[in-house]
Amino acid sequence: MHRILSCLAVALTLNPASAWADCVDGSRARTAEEQEFGRKLSESLKAAMPAAPAPLWLEREPEVILSSNACKDTPVGAVEAIVTASYTASLNYSDRVQLMVRANFAYPKKNDLVLGALPPKPAGFKVHNLVVSIDGYNPQYMESVRQAIDRARLQALIDQPLPSTPAAAAWRVGNAQAPAAASAAAPEPAAAQATEAASPAPAPDPAQPDVAKQTKDAVRKLRGLLGQ
Repeated sequence: MHRILSCLAVALTLNPASAWADCVDGSRARTAEEQEFGRKLSESLKAAMPAAPAPLWLEREPEVILSSNACKDTPVGAVEAIVTASYTASLNYSDRVQLMVRANFAYPKKNDLVLGALPPKPAGFKVHNLVVSIDGYNPQYMESVRQAIDRARLQALIDQPLPSTPAAAAWRVGNAQAPAAASAAAPEPAAAQATEAASPAPAPDPAQPDVAKQTKDAVRKLRGLLGQ
């Protein structure tokens, strides 16, 4: 089952129009209003994908599948869309988890998370339901992706006018947990050497003359002059 879902996602990514190509009476181009609704729906779904929970990381930007055509008998405003996001913890295939969200999807599987309800005759230009599928091999990684889903944000798209510009996405592409080589801890730089040599010790002051001795010598010389 995991392999089937993965192959289906790859096929849709490579040929997104094929999902709507089997029209009995042929297809028609989307109206301008349908195209604008599809743009809003695509951007909102892509922005609503969750950030990768550690130790997983997002391999590439989420991909949106939206057909530019519809079957001739498709009611105007009935727009479907699919968004997929691929998370991984390593380069091993078994460490990958794929998240898929379908808008206005009528065939959810047993383990899918279903938000909203698709009525028998859905009104056009609305998101009636979102079906979330998680595919992978590692149960722990699959559960961490399930817990990371922003259900409130997805729920806000259902039965509400879609924003012209969605709120900023929480996801980022790349492995944020891996230490970048450029940011590896560098050794502490050695202390800067002094730019000037240490000043030599000041020279001692010249010895001061012995005043008492000088006085005695002067007295002795004076007595000699006086003949004493």
